[in-house]
Amino acid sequence: MAATSNTRQFLPHALIIGIFIILSCIFCYPAFQGNKILPHDTYSWICVSQESRDYYQETGENAFWTNSLFGGMPVALLDLHPETNWYSKLGAAIQNYTNGEPTNPVFYFIIAMISFYTLMLSLRVNKWIGAAGAIAFAFSSYIPIIAAAGHNTKLLDIALLPGLLAGMITAYRGKYFQGAALAGLFLALFLYAGHYQIIYYAIIVIAVMVIAFLVQAIRNGQFKRFLLASLSLAVTAAIASLTSATPLITAYAYNAHSIRGGTSELHAKSAEGGGLDKDYAFSWSNGIGETFCILVPNLYGGSTAENIGEDSHLGEALSGMGAQPYMIDQMTTHANTYWGPQPFVSGPVYFGAVVCFLFVLSLCAIRSKHKWWAAGVALFFILLSLGSHFQALNYFLFDHLPMYNKFRTPSMALSIPLLIFPAMGAWGLCELLNGHYNKEEIWKKVRTALVITGGLCVLILISAMMFMDFTGERDQAMQQQYGQAGEQIMRAIREDRSAMAMKDAFRSLVYIALAALALWAYAKNKIKSQFAVLALGALITIDEVSVAKRYLNSDSFLDEITYEQQFAPRPVDQQIMKDTDPYYRVMDLSDGGNGPFNNPKPSLFHKMVGGYHPAKLEIYQDLIEHQLSNLNYPVLNMLNTKYFIVPGGKDGQPIVQPNPAALGNAWFVSEIQWAATADAEMQALNGPSIQNPMDTSRGNFQPAETAVLREKYKEQFGSFNFGKDSSAHIQLTKYSPRELEFTSQNSQNGFAVFSDIYYPEGWTATIDGKEVPIYCTDYVLRGIQVPAGQHTIKFSFVLPDFEKGENIALTGSILLTLIILTGLFFAFKKKKTAV
Repeated sequence: MAATSNTRQFLPHALIIGIFIILSCIFCYPAFQGNKILPHDTYSWICVSQESRDYYQETGENAFWTNSLFGGMPVALLDLHPETNWYSKLGAAIQNYTNGEPTNPVFYFIIAMISFYTLMLSLRVNKWIGAAGAIAFAFSSYIPIIAAAGHNTKLLDIALLPGLLAGMITAYRGKYFQGAALAGLFLALFLYAGHYQIIYYAIIVIAVMVIAFLVQAIRNGQFKRFLLASLSLAVTAAIASLTSATPLITAYAYNAHSIRGGTSELHAKSAEGGGLDKDYAFSWSNGIGETFCILVPNLYGGSTAENIGEDSHLGEALSGMGAQPYMIDQMTTHANTYWGPQPFVSGPVYFGAVVCFLFVLSLCAIRSKHKWWAAGVALFFILLSLGSHFQALNYFLFDHLPMYNKFRTPSMALSIPLLIFPAMGAWGLCELLNGHYNKEEIWKKVRTALVITGGLCVLILISAMMFMDFTGERDQAMQQQYGQAGEQIMRAIREDRSAMAMKDAFRSLVYIALAALALWAYAKNKIKSQFAVLALGALITIDEVSVAKRYLNSDSFLDEITYEQQFAPRPVDQQIMKDTDPYYRVMDLSDGGNGPFNNPKPSLFHKMVGGYHPAKLEIYQDLIEHQLSNLNYPVLNMLNTKYFIVPGGKDGQPIVQPNPAALGNAWFVSEIQWAATADAEMQALNGPSIQNPMDTSRGNFQPAETAVLREKYKEQFGSFNFGKDSSAHIQLTKYSPRELEFTSQNSQNGFAVFSDIYYPEGWTATIDGKEVPIYCTDYVLRGIQVPAGQHTIKFSFVLPDFEKGENIALTGSILLTLIILTGLFFAFKKKKTAV
């Protein structure tokens, strides 16, 4: 009898999870036809991590360092493989992740819905209402947009956050072991995903939640329960954090040297302090009016590559100008209709018209005072998303809130209200239908929500018709690109923007009216609550999925052949790859659009001077800004740039230009030029451009003869005298990303410069097995003192604190598993006792 009862209890949940799986599979059906999503970020990662992934696959060990991009950098934020974190393996398994392959997005939608559904159960929301809320959360436009963009760590952390909050709520309701176990499981997975900006936002939400529960406990005389819950959660959180010790420790260490957290020693930049440049950090600030896209998706034109169809105003205008059909198709399927203040967007952050209606309704329906802190948090993060458009708050926080200046893209803050709106909407609907209000009170609250949200849609509709000009900051530049036809084309685009806004405003109004109609029918006893919930669930699903399909659809996927073509080497790459030298660098100047420092693909085949990574080393960024952007020929030579890829071949194809002046992997110098400051050291590197190598007016740095070092090393050098004979040389004999071996020959004591990027932690140098100090040379390179004679020189790298992190992670994995098993024991014991 007990088994039958438990089965009956479980069946509805199994059915709901089945619905989640079916809906996700239908939505992502192209992925089950052998197609793959290959967005820019995923593509970039696959390219720049190729060397480290190959090393791991061949040896089973972490590469720790890669030379595929920016002369060389640690892989702390690129391709780290912790082995002792059991939950990282669980995280990979639930995503069906294969290293080096794009993940099928279906798993993210399933994870998001199950996680949110868990939150609904912790709030004791009716399971069917909770299921509708889960669909609303998972298919709000931001989720499919970032899935299509390949922001997988961000997506996974957003998806897991509801489950983490569910565990906390469960603990604060007196189920200490079960809540702690649930929170610990989700937190371990949450930290494994490792999107630090979302983690930062989550910390703010959790802090507010804990304070809210504290206030409630004091008011209700339940401080002991609060204390026990907080203690169980704190211990579990600490242990769950241990599981991700390896990436957390290594990322923290690397952060101090990257553009995200490091501080340049150059005077022009050092005054800014650590963290990102403010203009850069606030580039993607949500517009004030753009915020209402949460209610009306195409209010600001959708995306910068919107498919508006050939029957659009733009299509008709192009047809009238006699444009060829292929040109009309190309321009209307990728029309830049977005007119907001952000540089570009892949789509609007749309919460859903019905969700917004239910959120407003929840403010009237929820009796718990917890609704106010939740709504306040949603408002706070909406204000954060405004970034530079609300400087009074956001610039203050950027300058004073710890670590906040390490993050960019303020519009990402909308990911928190994206969770709160459907959660409160579902909670409020459950409160409304659970018998606490009479039918007249229900209708009164529904009317209020209808007037507010429907009224907003009407105001937006009127504004779109009469007041808004739909002119963006970048329209003038777009008009100039189109030449003589620019004015006519931009007029058509503005008409399309207006039509899109009015259409979606009316669309949202209809959905809100239908949602209100369903609740009116319930309030007037025309339908039962189950049918009202079913109607609202259907409206939410149709509304959200139809908008989601605008940004993740069959066009987002590549078939197998097209996918493989993205990674095919060009003829120039094949030509360079014939070189059997294991270690040299290439600079690709053929991509005029991205430039050499935003182009990931060459890293797939070569060790690059450029590349793509949002957190490159600070010293290398300095070199880019002051020397490489000027194509400083001596600096390129000291980086062992053996080949340039340049435009100018037949039919515009790039060609290979060998560089015989490249200095190789290492060399002895004749003298040291001492620099008192970082600025002086950088200035000493000034030299002619590769475009005009005879022009020495800017400087005449000779890296083959002179090494530039900071004066802080003078005492270390002591009385070391050095030189080089005519046959002095250093030759690379062994190469791997984490280990380099050389033989050297010099009849005199020598100072050797290596064309490898200096990193102050993790690298050790030995000469005949004896460790020697490594000097930062020529601002970014490594240099060592080498005694006279023939020697074996070896450089080895281990990511700082990696082993320490692995040991901590193993301890954390064991302890967390014990906590989860304890939570399961108490949950099962309680059910058995209840039966």
